[in-house]
This record gives sequence, C-alpha cells and structure tokens, in this order.
Amino acid sequence: MHIGNIVKRNDELSLKLYDEDLNLLEDESFSDVFSLNFFLQTLPRKYHISKTLLIVHNQRLNTVDMQIATNENSYYIS
Repeated sequence: MHIGNIVKRNDELSLKLYDEDLNLLEDESFSDVFSLNFFLQTLPRKYHISKTLLIVHNQRLNTVDMQIATNENSYYIS
C-alpha cells in the first residue's frame, strides 16, 4: 500500500507520496485544495496504485485524519 502524507498549512498544502518500501515518489506543494485534489486523482494511473493510505495533518486545527483511497474517485481531501 502506498502512503500519501498531506500537510495543510494556512497558506499552502504539501504532499509527499511514498511507495510500499517508503521510497519517496512525489514531493509537491499546492496553493489550494482543488489543485491538490486534481493532482491526487492522477496518481493511481501514473504509478499503477490500487490502494493508498492518505494521512492529512491540519496544522492550523492540530488534527490528523486518515483514510484509505481505493479508486480514482476516492483520492481527494476536503
């Protein structure tokens, strides 16, 4: 299972995507959630991913949310 670590800050979002062996595949920053969600939905085809654990850390609210994305339509955050 791949792992996506997303950090929400006041002014940007960042994504680090790791493969099953914890090798870094992507390290990107985004200015809004819409851009991040669009990019997330391209990842299953690009890397032939079947499942990804998405970990979302909201630094402003000091919360962590986890979800498992299983298809293109489930690769999004709010």
